[in-house]
Amino acid sequence: MNYTSRQFGLELLQEANRGYDIVRLSRWAYSKYLSEIRNLDEGLREKIMEVVVMEEGPEFEMNEEELRGFADRLMNQQ
Repeated sequence: MNYTSRQFGLELLQEANRGYDIVRLSRWAYSKYLSEIRNLDEGLREKIMEVVVMEEGPEFEMNEEELRGFADRLMNQQ
């Protein structure tokens, strides 16, 4: 069974609801990537990496509103 954008978006929102912490969210996304690497839907790797790289510097960060919008868009992808 594939790990979908919808699943990642939902789980990302759940993680964001636990608190907006860039480092924690970035590391969570990386662990999710590693655990699902063989099951990723096409194009999902790049989307997960957009969250992973937030830890690398302010130029890569999404604020909380942007992150939630990003997750919503993932959940609505077909």
